[in-house]
Amino acid sequence: MRPRIALIEPYWDFWESSVAFDLRADRAAFAAAVRAALPVEWVAPGQADAVLVLQTMATPPAPTLAQLGDLPVVIWAAHRGDAALGDAFDHGAITAQGATVGAPMLTSMLVRAGRPFELVLGRVEDPGTVAAVAAALAGAAAATRLRRARIGRVGAPIAGYDCVDTDAALLRRATGIELVPIGSAELRDAYEAVAPDRVAELERETRATYDVELAGDGLERSLRAACALDDLVARHALDAGAMNCHVPEIRLGDPIGIAPCFALGRSTTNGVPWTCAGDVLTAVAMLAAKLLGGAAQYHELEAVDHASGELVLASSGEFDLALAPAAQPRLIANGWFAADPCTGACACFSAPAGPATLIGFAQVGAGYRLIAAEGAFTGRAFPATGTANGGFRFDRGLDAWTDWCRAGANHHSSATPGALAPALGAVARFLGIEAVRV
Repeated sequence: MRPRIALIEPYWDFWESSVAFDLRADRAAFAAAVRAALPVEWVAPGQADAVLVLQTMATPPAPTLAQLGDLPVVIWAAHRGDAALGDAFDHGAITAQGATVGAPMLTSMLVRAGRPFELVLGRVEDPGTVAAVAAALAGAAAATRLRRARIGRVGAPIAGYDCVDTDAALLRRATGIELVPIGSAELRDAYEAVAPDRVAELERETRATYDVELAGDGLERSLRAACALDDLVARHALDAGAMNCHVPEIRLGDPIGIAPCFALGRSTTNGVPWTCAGDVLTAVAMLAAKLLGGAAQYHELEAVDHASGELVLASSGEFDLALAPAAQPRLIANGWFAADPCTGACACFSAPAGPATLIGFAQVGAGYRLIAAEGAFTGRAFPATGTANGGFRFDRGLDAWTDWCRAGANHHSSATPGALAPALGAVARFLGIEAVRV
């Protein structure tokens, strides 16, 4: 998931004579320092998801513009060394430290063309600047990957759940994301075709990862459904998916006969996130989280503790082990469906304390909005929910919950450790949709 980035290093020999050193070699060393500082995969422009323009000096913008193609652009107006400027600041220093001259030469042309960009000013040695550039690049690369994304839609949403649905043609026009219709019977047929040795191999993998507390038919069906979902992902080249399992072909009939929450959670953990209830909107939010390197915990905010300002975060069985990478998850019978003839598996674990972001994706009129809510996991656990769980508190308190609703988020969203709001803002700008920060 590391961003694939092409580095462009604008250079102009016009003022080389103003410095007492080899300016070209100095700029090459500058670029090497930048390459070493950023956690990205450096590639050629034809393989890139985004472009980083390292603007260190005044340069004519036309040659740079010609190299950008149609990729998202992040500009780093970059400096090195001591930021203090003394009485000896001269023409050579203006040439060598002219990032604040070169950057607006380029940005003015991008603004003229109506082209979005991210801009960061700062030194290579400053961790905050490096983090800001890394977040901008992550958002830019995620936007490119979202534009190419294929999201599987297994069956239709639960009847009446209009809040989780959107028109496929509208989504494609606005974002480039393709919804891939898949009949519920295709998952059933894939389930029946899974060979026993694959189920046995997955059981060995599962017992090495989880404290497995269920056995028999419920475990076997859960493992077989996970194999079948892998096959659907591969067959349709999916980046994410949304499923309504509450239909005769899946949960409500043979041969599957369970809610395949373990399959959804395992796929999400492995990088292809899935939602339940046919929620294609939250599938977009979850994919954005995974592309940014975060967890994509599908959840609801179940209730609020008014004394502490915490909300209970839980699900009906879906999970992402990246929510709590140090935890030892339990694999138990899914209590939400205990009345079914056969009960499938789900993971139970709790989010550790730390900064967190909730991500929603909403249709607003004929457009879309990416919503980021900043807060923290409190470390409080709710194990009796029987699923992935945790306590969450908005940074702005419970007023932020009303703003979250006013922004258009539905009752499902994606939760991830860390502060992803800046990168999500970049994703939205490069997708050409609205960003709301709660």
